[in-house]
Amino acid sequence: MYELYWAYDTASFGPQAVLEEAGLPHKLIPVDLAAGENYGAAYRAISPLAKVPAMRLPNGAVLYEATAIMFYLCEEHGLDDLMPPPRDPQRALFLRSLFYLSNNVQDTYKRFYYPQRFSTDPFDAPKIKAKAVEALMDCWQPVDAHLNSHGPYHLGDNFSLADIYMTMLVTWFQPVEDLLAAYPAIRSCHEKVCARPAIRVCLTPPRASAPV
Repeated sequence: MYELYWAYDTASFGPQAVLEEAGLPHKLIPVDLAAGENYGAAYRAISPLAKVPAMRLPNGAVLYEATAIMFYLCEEHGLDDLMPPPRDPQRALFLRSLFYLSNNVQDTYKRFYYPQRFSTDPFDAPKIKAKAVEALMDCWQPVDAHLNSHGPYHLGDNFSLADIYMTMLVTWFQPVEDLLAAYPAIRSCHEKVCARPAIRVCLTPPRASAPV
């Protein structure tokens, strides 16, 4: 059984979605980010950078980084429906789509959620966040253009990890309706992904008593 160290509304969404989509036995282990549990020695022994997600494999080894976990699960369990294998004609487009999202869109969110990392002056935070929103809208434009001409999913009619990752990042936009109103192809793809039973599980907030 896989053990996923997890927190709601974080990059934990991606690996959890793969586990749910594939029906793989797993256990969610909540990490209380608000209380700083991730900075404690116990969790740092699992994830040295104190980030979620991290996943303990059945053999006891630990894997972290969301995309690495997602790739591992697909390769380990032959989930070719979620990730085209090497030499598949759609492999190149898949890699381009997924890593554009993780390297460009996701990275830009850091300026919105952690503006203090980009200036020593706390009064700069509102300006940094405002520019981050502008940058995010620019980053999302090529995604919408691709989905508009090649959708409904990143790989046409084939749902994949790229769509899971996109939906995760869409939910981080504030307010999300501004993004979806500007980019109808993203809205269409996002709504299709959110309608999947496995994805609905991942989008459901934990009970208020849960330590997340």
